[in-house]
Amino acid sequence: MPMKTPPPARLLAAALPIILPLALGACAHHRPATTPVAGTRPVPRTGGPDGGWSGTSTRFQADSRSCPNPGLVSTQVFDRQFQLRWGNRGSDLSASIQPDGSIIGGAGDVTLSGKYTAERITVDATTDACGLHYTLHRSN
Repeated sequence: MPMKTPPPARLLAAALPIILPLALGACAHHRPATTPVAGTRPVPRTGGPDGGWSGTSTRFQADSRSCPNPGLVSTQVFDRQFQLRWGNRGSDLSASIQPDGSIIGGAGDVTLSGKYTAERITVDATTDACGLHYTLHRSN
């Protein structure tokens, strides 16, 4: 005895619980993850200098063999304060970004002076015999 094929309406009724949620899900508009949920406020980026910075140092004065070598540089700015490495001696130079964007600081006989913009930090570190120029860009 041949098997009877169910009528199309019966097939549709059986498949409807599976097809309908899939079809509705494909048509649904999903909010991107960056869209704030109703009732919350996004945290605006202040545009300040805080965060990660990386770049290079170059030597522009070396009147002594003890002057540090140039190289790759990275630092974290927190509350407009950061540190730069001065050579391999493990000396850290403390720096402060002023409200006008100027940078001041140093340690021992090393003096720092420079400038902060939204895209770049440039600093010269000098002693009587040595000078390094640091150029940093946002790394995060």
